[in-house]
Amino acid sequence: MSRVRGAARWPGLGAILAGWLGLWSGALSAQATGAAHPGAAPPRWAHVSYISGPSVYIDAGARDGLRQGSRLDVVRDTVVIAELAVEYISSSSAACTIVRSSGPPIAVGDSVRFTPVPVPVPVPVPAPPAAAAPASPLAAASARPWSAGNALRGRIGVRYLVVDAGTGPAGMMTQPAFDVRLDGMHLSGSSLGLAVDVRAQRSILPPPDSTHPAPTYPLNVTHVYKAALIWNPAGSPATATVGRQFSSSSSSVGLFDGVGLDYARRRWSVGAFGGFEPSVATFGFSDSTREYGAYVQWHNASLALPVWSLTLGGVGAYTMGQIDREFSYLSAMYAGPRLTLYATQELDINRGWRAVQEHSTTTPTATFATAQYAVTDAVSLYGGVDNRRNVRLYTDYLNPEAAFDASFRQGVWAGASLNMRGRFRVSADERTSSGGLAGTAQSYTGAASVMRLTPLQLGVHLRATRYTGQMSSGTLQSASAEANPFDLVHLELTGGVRTSVTPIMGPGASRVNWGSFDADWGIGPSIYLLFSLYRESGPGLHDGQSYLSISYRF
Repeated sequence: MSRVRGAARWPGLGAILAGWLGLWSGALSAQATGAAHPGAAPPRWAHVSYISGPSVYIDAGARDGLRQGSRLDVVRDTVVIAELAVEYISSSSAACTIVRSSGPPIAVGDSVRFTPVPVPVPVPVPAPPAAAAPASPLAAASARPWSAGNALRGRIGVRYLVVDAGTGPAGMMTQPAFDVRLDGMHLSGSSLGLAVDVRAQRSILPPPDSTHPAPTYPLNVTHVYKAALIWNPAGSPATATVGRQFSSSSSSVGLFDGVGLDYARRRWSVGAFGGFEPSVATFGFSDSTREYGAYVQWHNASLALPVWSLTLGGVGAYTMGQIDREFSYLSAMYAGPRLTLYATQELDINRGWRAVQEHSTTTPTATFATAQYAVTDAVSLYGGVDNRRNVRLYTDYLNPEAAFDASFRQGVWAGASLNMRGRFRVSADERTSSGGLAGTAQSYTGAASVMRLTPLQLGVHLRATRYTGQMSSGTLQSASAEANPFDLVHLELTGGVRTSVTPIMGPGASRVNWGSFDADWGIGPSIYLLFSLYRESGPGLHDGQSYLSISYRF
């Protein structure tokens, strides 16, 4: 299992799968750095890249000026729909918890606004005088400074990947890549906005021979993830989006080419969409599968805790004029001072051939629920259930640890965590998996983290897992160490080992080792360099990857 740097950037090459989301929130360090103050750097932007159970992942990290405890705003069509707090951070991504949420649920592709912090702030900066609480999410958006919202923002990046399969030049692949992202609302004072996300890559392989036959996949790939024009008059609750976009009503839909309409009020929101699914093979426009959907949501009127919402919607997909899938969904979210809960249930409506295949007019599918209860400010209990068959995975790279977690995703889990002074965290959980790639299995995981130590901001993260199952059993251990020795420089060293015994492969145990080194450097306020080395070895496997990128953000 080799790591693929940039897998999140090229999902068309792997799995174009349906996904869903989970929400939770918790108390974090009081060192929140997202709020603007006099002399603060201008806001920067990122995107929600992946939602999994209790965590919301974004495509920005330490190199972008984020720190543990940083606060971020989730913005959709000029409206602030949620506030996040960074819990775990790497060089180029961060896992966040939800502090407050209002309006539609967070979805993959939502914009995230934050104020970068060049160096950790040793002394909390006094907050500006508190303003009166806005009456609605729309008022909350208009009450905050929006200096970056009136101009086009984005990034341009150049990347270069080298993959060495361990067989000399015959096993070498190089892959230059280029990406452009643009976002902006109320451009030039108008009601129009723009969202563009285009990424291209070229794979250069050695000449084919008996050992390395000619590939069957395209070597030159250009994927358009967003290309949409947004209409939203200033202060209006209505938003219309035309082009390639993410559905605001259901993450199970993913990307589509068409029209999306949303109307958000103080206590309720409604929306609808219609369009075509992109081609799975080429990621280009295709009119073979049409999708339509609509939703209605009720939610609390302010951003203050407790936050709650109830969403009811329906989606239909039709391929070549025939029913592909029709389903309804109901989701509920509650975030209070102690308890956080999110649950969603999809119900397939079977007609025609689906009724014959399923032997029923309705089929419950994609059950997902997660909950966390803070017993004290330091001790939390959590658990959940997940029987979703397919989930869209937005991983920065794929290594044996990420592959292990994906194979054990389906099932039921419960655990507890202890947080001490915002710097030390230990957790333990038990998971019973079924129906996934690992089959029926039981796993036990313990983890410990030490964060933000000394002026170098040192951090160490440890994990140990033992699992038994029908298909295999074994252990997994991983560790990482990070430091920020200079301004806007982040270093991270990771490693791990997985041992497994697979009866059908024989009585012996197999062992896979991996390790990586990442270095990020911010040059000035806009230029970022990333260098990464990765090595993985195991039975019949010797894989190495080197990665270099430079991006300009504005």
